[in-house]
Amino acid sequence: MSTQRSVPIPDENAPLNGLMILIWAFAWLALVLDVMDWQLVSVSAKLILQEFNFPQSSMGLILGAPLLGAGLGGLISGTLSDKFGRVNVMFWCLCWYSLFTVLFAFANSFEAMLALRILVGLGLGAQWGVGNTLVAECLPSRIRIMCSAVIQTGFAFGPMLAAFLGKYIMPAYGWRPLFYFGAIGFILAVLAKILIPEPEAWLKTRDKAKDTGASLGSIPKLFSSEIYERTGTSLRRNTIGAFFLVLGTLLAYWSAFSWIPNWLVTERGMDIIKSMNYYMFLQIGGVIGYIVFAYIADRFGRKKPAFVVLLASFVCVLIFVKITDPTAMLFFAPVYSFITYPIFGMYGGYMSELFPTDVRATGVNGIYNLARMICFFGPAILGGIAAATSFTFAIGASAFLYLFSIVPLLFLPETFRRKPVAEVANGASV
Repeated sequence: MSTQRSVPIPDENAPLNGLMILIWAFAWLALVLDVMDWQLVSVSAKLILQEFNFPQSSMGLILGAPLLGAGLGGLISGTLSDKFGRVNVMFWCLCWYSLFTVLFAFANSFEAMLALRILVGLGLGAQWGVGNTLVAECLPSRIRIMCSAVIQTGFAFGPMLAAFLGKYIMPAYGWRPLFYFGAIGFILAVLAKILIPEPEAWLKTRDKAKDTGASLGSIPKLFSSEIYERTGTSLRRNTIGAFFLVLGTLLAYWSAFSWIPNWLVTERGMDIIKSMNYYMFLQIGGVIGYIVFAYIADRFGRKKPAFVVLLASFVCVLIFVKITDPTAMLFFAPVYSFITYPIFGMYGGYMSELFPTDVRATGVNGIYNLARMICFFGPAILGGIAAATSFTFAIGASAFLYLFSIVPLLFLPETFRRKPVAEVANGASV
């Protein structure tokens, strides 16, 4: 049995302590930096296009390139996390993507930019899934969706930080200095390595696997007919259903959101500074939406609120693209994000409940990042549609992906208040 320092498995009614809060904050900050990195290219796309005169479809490939790397990186890092630890993998991935973010500032060709963004994605693929897995195993399950949702606000604060930096740096210094801020990830990685131990739940599973010769992080197990007693459904059903749910919503989000700053400038007549102000304002409703949805999902279940949010998102996007008045658009911005963001706040906690400890990070990270890899093509496709029609039409068409996402949700189990099966020696569960 391992004697190394660890985070104890929390009881359902355990109060939050300093270490739990530190782990929660670390997972959140890692995601903020992750999403800031993604959005630095979005907020600087206009200036990059002006300097290099890329076609919009080529710029779309650069915008989507991290998705390609994240798919592969997510699959690898999830499996490595189940084999070697959550904190260990997050440390190396933070260092990796920080390095290639900084190097992007020195790129001088389409090929170099594309390659660097793919390499960045290899590291970015770890933060969301491994961070949510770490938190799910270290904090009480009674607030699991709230934990996931607070982490997910990184998808709002990351763009806000990117827009803030773009607003104050680009007018005076151009787009390249934005990417120097990627070095913050090195600092976070070192602090986490020093301060945060691995979860006891994972350490016990690792030790048991050593004793029995079982394999950790087995991808084939995710597609087995084995029934996971906590959900009463097969791992195969959980894996496939979760994948298509995540794919539909991520494709809707990344395809449209990667182009919104450029859309605001080219078709809504905003200058870069005004579009950055709008971009930041857009995130406010998203933060509130994450928290409200999490409160509901932790008390009344995961699936019913998700159905409502997906249907509302479909309607909301169609309304959003019809607004042309700048004042009306500004007031509707937080409504748009309040409705369309919250579904992503459920995924980390919900998917952690769909898989046992020995394949949890592999399942959560693999599903999320394989979906992101496929979404690589989304911005380019949307850019091509916009070139033939308009960005308004293309962004509006993405609304139908939210409707598609309702179908896989129908086949997934409700995990709320199901009696868990003991997964560790002392009978506690995660």
